[in-house]
Amino acid sequence: MYMARERVEDYRSRLLNLVQDQIRHVLDLLRKTLLMLEAANRDEDLKKLEEIYSQVLKTDEAEKEARRLVEKEVSEIGAILTNREDFIRLVNSIDKIADTAEGVAFRVLGLAKARMKINKDILNSMSKLGEVVLQTVTKLREALLAVTLNSDTFMQKTKETEDSERQVDELYRNLDLVILQSDMKVGQLLLVREIVSMLEDIADRAEESAETLRVLSFVIL
Repeated sequence: MYMARERVEDYRSRLLNLVQDQIRHVLDLLRKTLLMLEAANRDEDLKKLEEIYSQVLKTDEAEKEARRLVEKEVSEIGAILTNREDFIRLVNSIDKIADTAEGVAFRVLGLAKARMKINKDILNSMSKLGEVVLQTVTKLREALLAVTLNSDTFMQKTKETEDSERQVDELYRNLDLVILQSDMKVGQLLLVREIVSMLEDIADRAEESAETLRVLSFVIL
């Protein structure tokens, strides 16, 4: 019985290491996406944005490979890991963060290709929103790193993830109103609103991931 329990703990530790690798790629992808937003704000040439987007796609593929490794491990471990569905739920939720961040990058590139001129104040607010979104995902990663170490630290980091997500919500709602009241053409307005909405969705996914991680923590801590 003791040996079986020890094996399960080893499996969980291995899986958490793989999930930590996955979210490291997600953060890298999100940072590159925000670099594209900043480059668009500075009116940098299209080639620069295309170069960054190429890096986004490579990082997205690295994240997908990390997710596949977790799924492979869970499949091989089998029924001995009773909370395997929670691990799958966690990596899928984190994967959706990567998908959404790549979608933001694609649309920012679309803005640049269409030579759409966006109000600088709105672009600055979008960058600010992006920074708080990044902060939210960073807090999620810190919670992942803390889950096997200390229950108080872990709970603090999950709370910080939730608090940061609420900051994103407030920024998003205010910015959405500003966009709706702007004099942008319909095509521009729809695309900018979609980018902003997707950034907010990333924070929602981070909070969702933190909640799944909290469920996992009941058998880890």
